[in-house]
Amino acid sequence: MQLLAVMNPTELLNEWRGAAYRSAFAMPHGLTDHDPTAHRHAVEIDATIRVSGRELRARVCRLRNLSLGGALVEFDRLPIGTLTNITFGLPSVDKRLSLDAIVQSYTRDGLSVLFDSPRVWEVWVLWRYLVSLDDDAELEPTRTLIIEQPRPEP
Repeated sequence: MQLLAVMNPTELLNEWRGAAYRSAFAMPHGLTDHDPTAHRHAVEIDATIRVSGRELRARVCRLRNLSLGGALVEFDRLPIGTLTNITFGLPSVDKRLSLDAIVQSYTRDGLSVLFDSPRVWEVWVLWRYLVSLDDDAELEPTRTLIIEQPRPEP
């Protein structure tokens, strides 16, 4: 491992990613609700992408799947750890979302990106949209968590 003081942000991300994969494979586990790939939904959404460190020019791309944590973007291969910005619209939302994302991996289908610190309203809008894709999903997830406690008899 290199000294952290002399590593640039991309090297730090790649070092962290390698450590995360090593620890993930050391102990097998299933997907959790916090795993960005746990609740991916197939979508067909036109978007634009800007790649940091290059000429800041928006290029057209397409989102192939989407979750609260990230997306699969149909786009040219980029190095792992590349910082991007993805802008797209969702049905029933007037404002377009503009999310910073980090390239996690790439396949022949496109780039797998993780959203980097989305704002609360963006998470809420994404969640509402993703839940609308599930016919049997509830929009009130806390409904099942609220349990009335019996009042003690006097």
